[in-house]
Amino acid sequence: MARLQLPDETRKQLLLRIYKQAEELRWDFLTNPQRTEYYRQWYSDPRIGVVLTSFVGDKAAMDWIKDVAMKEYGRAKEGIGQYVPYVTRRFRGTDEIVRAACGNSWSAVPGTLDIKPNNILASDGSETRYVCWGRPAQFRDLAWAALNQAVDRKSRPAIVVTTQDGETLSSADEARQHAIAAHCGIDLAHLHRTMIENPDYVG
Repeated sequence: MARLQLPDETRKQLLLRIYKQAEELRWDFLTNPQRTEYYRQWYSDPRIGVVLTSFVGDKAAMDWIKDVAMKEYGRAKEGIGQYVPYVTRRFRGTDEIVRAACGNSWSAVPGTLDIKPNNILASDGSETRYVCWGRPAQFRDLAWAALNQAVDRKSRPAIVVTTQDGETLSSADEARQHAIAAHCGIDLAHLHRTMIENPDYVG
């Protein structure tokens, strides 16, 4: 959707408030009905939805909460996008992903970070590889993206399936993912990540 013409300080305070609550709620682990209920609560909150509707219509306000603020929330925790400064905690970044996929001698290539799914190019100075990553539920999308890269590139692509505190992947599911990746000519790593305090936080 189009960017809302909100005053910068208003946008900042809205995002800080929403993201702080989302972290306290452990947003990643909520069901869709639970998320819908919190969208409604934020829309009704005098400090969030009521503020928004003083600038835009009701539908635009709800759409901004759901399709802008919270769509960017997951990316911001990855260090991706313009809303990174508004999350209190985040993951360590792309170098952690690249090392898990390719080894310690590899690093992320600046300027190659992209989304849908999250992906980046990695290099050891002589070779460049495509690396994508996401949570277990995204494995199908990750596999498809990596498979397309396997067709288009000479180097072998890699997938990193990530989990975080409070999240596990069964040994059966992990083995199945490895079997699929091997069949497709894709390297696969599983990485359990912990979050750190966001060094860019502006709250």
